[in-house]
Amino acid sequence: MTAQKHTALTGLKRFSLQTWLLAGLLIATLGVAQAKTPLDRIAAVVNNDIILLSELDEQTNLSLAELRERGINPPERSVIQERVLDSIIMQKLQEERARDRGLRVSDEDINRQLVQIAQENNLTLAQLRDVLNREQPDGFNKIRKQISSQILIQRLREIEVISQIAVTEDEVQQFIQRRQLDAANNEYRLAHILISRPDSATQAQRNDLQARINRIHQQLIDGAPFAELAITHSEGRQALNGGDLGWLSDDQIPSFFADTVRNLAPGDISPIIESSNGFHIVTLLDKRRTQTQSQTALEQEAIQAIRNRKGNETFDLWMRRLRDDAVIDIRL
Repeated sequence: MTAQKHTALTGLKRFSLQTWLLAGLLIATLGVAQAKTPLDRIAAVVNNDIILLSELDEQTNLSLAELRERGINPPERSVIQERVLDSIIMQKLQEERARDRGLRVSDEDINRQLVQIAQENNLTLAQLRDVLNREQPDGFNKIRKQISSQILIQRLREIEVISQIAVTEDEVQQFIQRRQLDAANNEYRLAHILISRPDSATQAQRNDLQARINRIHQQLIDGAPFAELAITHSEGRQALNGGDLGWLSDDQIPSFFADTVRNLAPGDISPIIESSNGFHIVTLLDKRRTQTQSQTALEQEAIQAIRNRKGNETFDLWMRRLRDDAVIDIRL
């Protein structure tokens, strides 16, 4: 999978059939207990939409299963549930915004993704459908809905964030020149913790946030697992994934911590980095050399990478403002 597919702004999250099946077994185990509850509870109201407790429980089980599959010891269920609820809220807000802008996803778009998923798991599309339906009631249609939502949100982000970013010829040429240097021929797999800061933070708020990020940083220096602290504390969009940002080329890394990343060795913890969004800590999970490309391919990659980098620098702010404009009532 290319580095571009791993970026938060352009790629769909890779589907793990093993995770889905494991979560299906967990949900099935809970099915008897849940069946005794005659009415579903409302976990939250997001503008004119609702999030049911059953939906929250199912997504929490999926997240727990995926973390355990990856060897990450998850925090208490209540912490994961809170993170999952926040993720669902942001998904609802983005879906609503996309619908308001008239964005739609066709069956053909969904089917292309399903065929790719089936091929990655060495299955035909019919076999994939049978496996999912066997492990979860209506499992195949649930996956279709997930894929539809991901494509819809991806298109919204491209319209509202990526397409608004200008890339100059000078920036493209600088990208190409950097690629000719040893330092720029690398890709970095990063994990990230973000503690957000309000737009008009008071000095007291700034002090509280600084103390919070200092405590997290000290825990990391003392050997606490980065993924576990990211899940528990980070306000970045990849928090539930242990803060894993995937593979990024040198020019896709947000500029405010790019120089720091280049000086990290795998396993190193960065100093605390401050930006307009708040406070950041990153760790380098792995590093690899990139392959030589043709001039045309390099120019295309340059445009995409520069847009992604600029988008990553502004995306958290866009998400925060989207949430600030919403009416959210959490009832847990």
